[in-house]
Amino acid sequence: MWTEKFNRQYKEKIKKLTINFADIKKGETMLVSSPVSIAKYIKKIPKGKKKTVNEMREALAKKAKADKTCPVSTGIFLRIAIEASLEEQSKKKLKKPKLPFWRIIDEKSTIAKKLTISKKLLKAYKSQESINE
Repeated sequence: MWTEKFNRQYKEKIKKLTINFADIKKGETMLVSSPVSIAKYIKKIPKGKKKTVNEMREALAKKAKADKTCPVSTGIFLRIAIEASLEEQSKKKLKKPKLPFWRIIDEKSTIAKKLTISKKLLKAYKSQESINE
């Protein structure tokens, strides 16, 4: 299910906002990214390093020449990327997911509560790379 969502063709787009939305002001441009772009960003985070979702949003926007990245779609697409990686891990019986999402997800975050991975295991993956909160 998640893998199908991940592999769906998402067309990234940049919209100019006509009203304020979340942390994006009227008149600014907003990138609506994709699960694939989010996964690519996460895979580039060096082992043992941590980034925040906001840092990712800023980097994705800058790369696309937009002012900001949509916080709502970013959360949705981030979850799709993570869950697809967890599905692949289960299906292929891998020791760890291929997507090192523990480098960007805090176990106390809202998204961590929605994931099909325990906070304990998420913390263990971080600990293996000496990533501290």
